Amino acid sequence: MLYRLVPPTTVTWCDVSHRTIDLVQEHPEADLERLEWLPAEKPLSDDFLRLAVRHGAATTAGLVVAAIHLTELGRAEELRQLQAQGDRAQAELRATSAMQQLDRLFPGTIQTGVELDEKIRDTTERVARESEQDLAEDLAVPPKQELIEHWRRLGGRYPD
Repeated sequence: MLYRLVPPTTVTWCDVSHRTIDLVQEHPEADLERLEWLPAEKPLSDDFLRLAVRHGAATTAGLVVAAIHLTELGRAEELRQLQAQGDRAQAELRATSAMQQLDRLFPGTIQTGVELDEKIRDTTERVARESEQDLAEDLAVPPKQELIEHWRRLGGRYPD
């Protein structure tokens, strides 16, 4: 899958192989703008643009970047949000009369759940930190100055 960024903030996507970018660069007569681009749910963020100028390519309308280069974008935040939702759901479950009854019938049921939740929380946080580290490594790749200049020529703002 490819994402296309068009200044100032438009993001579209196309369901083609990430290798398409390489093919187009080998064949200048090919034009990625001819593909059917659909509105994307993923909004344009500064880090999205930073990844695009490191791992993407220019088109006549903007930039394209393969989705494979965006896997860590927002992942840590999403993991933490999902963990918080899970924590709230588990707290509500433990507070139900059914769970209280189960704990009376099988003492320690609630405590075992609390301990398991803590292990899950620790694992989620470890994975979120790893995702942040992976994103930092992706962003440590030097940007392609020609893509930054192209983006600006098209009227886009690049976060310095």
